[in-house]
Amino acid sequence: MRLLFLLALGCDSGGVETGDTSDTSDTGDTSDTSDTSDTGDSGVLRTCDDIVAEFDAEAGEIRACVEAADCGRVLDGTSCGCTRDWVARKDADTGEFYALMSEAADSECELGLESTCDCPETAGYDCVDEVCTWKYVDGYFAYPMCEGADGWGFDVESVTLEGDEIVVEVWFSGGCATHWFTTCWPDQAFMESFPVQASLDLLHTSDEPDACDGYLYEEVRVDLVPLKAAYESAYGAGGTIVVHIEGESVEYSF
Repeated sequence: MRLLFLLALGCDSGGVETGDTSDTSDTGDTSDTSDTSDTGDSGVLRTCDDIVAEFDAEAGEIRACVEAADCGRVLDGTSCGCTRDWVARKDADTGEFYALMSEAADSECELGLESTCDCPETAGYDCVDEVCTWKYVDGYFAYPMCEGADGWGFDVESVTLEGDEIVVEVWFSGGCATHWFTTCWPDQAFMESFPVQASLDLLHTSDEPDACDGYLYEEVRVDLVPLKAAYESAYGAGGTIVVHIEGESVEYSF
């Protein structure tokens, strides 16, 4: 009798312990499910190809432009040369671009940002092939001498200065051909005075002899940034140039 009672008591006690174990087992299962989810999230790896493709797309977006006035934000760290860094639009949000640069560095991915480590002279920014870039002075800006060039005649109505441009209102005969006006700098040098002086000319040409006798009007805009860049290269930043063009003179200060 006594032996049966003890066995029965032992079974009751084991039943209670089994219930506790079952609860612990359930908790353990929940824990296992959470761990599996975390592993799944962290298991998604981005390759260098993924990062580079996203970086190139983002760079294309923030550097896209319509005109030079759109550009003006330097993308620091894209080159070892100060004026070789890429240029973005003024209104571009560059946060994602720099985040991708950082991710690429951490993952040791090459973004193709190699360049020469020089700092060539520039005259602001430009939009070339709908991409923001620098305006490099050397080889980019140059008024031709137009030495010995033959052109068609024209009449000047007015010469005015507007910012970095001289606006020349001209009249000329024609109407049957395409006409061009080229800015020329015959001397390719400043005349020393205070302030210094520079003489520019307009060369009027057409793609073929124009036999029509219409009298046409055109507003020719002469970009003075090349002249400004030449001045700053010779004399330093800031100054005034007396610009002579087609019998008129303007004072260009910057």
